[in-house]
Amino acid sequence: METNQSRTASRETGRPAYFRRRSSSEPSPKENETAVVCGDAETQNETDELKATLCRDLASRYVRRENRYFRRDNPTNSITATDLKRAALFEMQECHPGIDITAGLWRDVCQYSMETVHADRDHTIPVWDGRMECFPENAEGMVLRDGMATINTWTMPDYRELGAGDADSALFDELLERVFPQVLDRVLFKDWLSWCLQNEGEKPGWSFLLYSQTKGTGKSTLTQTARHLFGMQNSVTVNGLQKVTAKFNLPLMTKKLVVCEEVKLKAGTDSGNAIKAFITEPTVAVEGKRKEVTEVRSVTVFLMTTNHYPHWIEPDDRRWYVADANHSGHASGPDMEEFQAFMTRYHERMAKPENLGGLYAALMAHKQSNSFNPRTLNMAAIDTPVMKRLSAASGEVLQQELEEILEGKGLRAIPQTTLRKLFSETLKANPNRIKHFMNELGWRPQKAKWSGADYSRVVWVHPDYQVVNGRVIGPDGFDVPVDPVEDEVNII
Repeated sequence: METNQSRTASRETGRPAYFRRRSSSEPSPKENETAVVCGDAETQNETDELKATLCRDLASRYVRRENRYFRRDNPTNSITATDLKRAALFEMQECHPGIDITAGLWRDVCQYSMETVHADRDHTIPVWDGRMECFPENAEGMVLRDGMATINTWTMPDYRELGAGDADSALFDELLERVFPQVLDRVLFKDWLSWCLQNEGEKPGWSFLLYSQTKGTGKSTLTQTARHLFGMQNSVTVNGLQKVTAKFNLPLMTKKLVVCEEVKLKAGTDSGNAIKAFITEPTVAVEGKRKEVTEVRSVTVFLMTTNHYPHWIEPDDRRWYVADANHSGHASGPDMEEFQAFMTRYHERMAKPENLGGLYAALMAHKQSNSFNPRTLNMAAIDTPVMKRLSAASGEVLQQELEEILEGKGLRAIPQTTLRKLFSETLKANPNRIKHFMNELGWRPQKAKWSGADYSRVVWVHPDYQVVNGRVIGPDGFDVPVDPVEDEVNII
């Protein structure tokens, strides 16, 4: 509680009298004293309040687990209690220059926050449950549940501390117009980004993939703008998807925004299948170094870029919206100079926190289109050239192309390994669709051994033909080897 004297000092100087810094001419308190320099006198209430302030700050920065201590913002390495007391003392002196932290005061702070068992949660270093999760809807550095603390990896971006500025998205809207030739791409990107900001404690059910054949089209500027809006400490940029889907992905999957640049996947890969779950699932399995695999809450949003046509996206996959960023202002295009002049102006303006705050305020007030659905894409309503091109590679068209290729080569049986290569390299389709397409064509799979191998492989056989003694037998005396380069196929 404040005394009358401290309240008076607060009104006169803007801060309580007991926060006055000790001048260099004043003698240092003795080591065994719990001394706080005050305006006129020292009271127990004032000492207790200072101790509470330091205990609360210390408890917000550290967690404990199995008699070791960890910094909340860097929990990879642990330290001992003795090391914490030494390091945290200097940290508290820097953070609270108005408090004269004597040896006695610091001893009391450490004892109360680290050693004494009490139920005052705000003033004791909590026991860590070993989990790190992103809670943008929670301003606290830790989330307490079942008596233990989960580290909240979310940190409030600095520009938001300035308060809401005048809403202004004019320059950002111009950037969207320059980067995306298609109106629907601009509308959906702004709807998607604004929804993600307005609902930071949730995640959408699909991701944006910014595509252009050339570099210098502004894709990275859009991703960096998104990173600044969510907070640089709450986001990360990686090259490709390998780090996201690889082992020890905990630091990435506890971010709010993950930007993946230069994405290039092969159809049917483990990485491609894993990223689908990361985009949509509310909980994901992650692993940190020297930590077991654990399932954590996921609110991570993915924003990706590529200079390669994403043929690996299945036509009925509603997890991806591919936005076309091909335009004449690219790095070697005819409108490069004019586009670069705009980009320079854009970067200079958005480098100022108040302008970033104005864009944030505008996006927070933005009303999404009636057709916008953050949970799933309405593929029937999307008619941009790129998305139509992806849809054109749908089952009916691909199935027709596959049938023409098999017929053109006169094939009546084909090993699955050869078929996978045909799907990936010729049809540019996901090999996982082999079973569906071949069944639709009426072909059947058979397990077989050939070329003296002692293991089974799969051969797909035309419905009017059969494999006998390593040869394909059919109507009108049809009799050819299953594969001219292999001698024999024995049906199991």
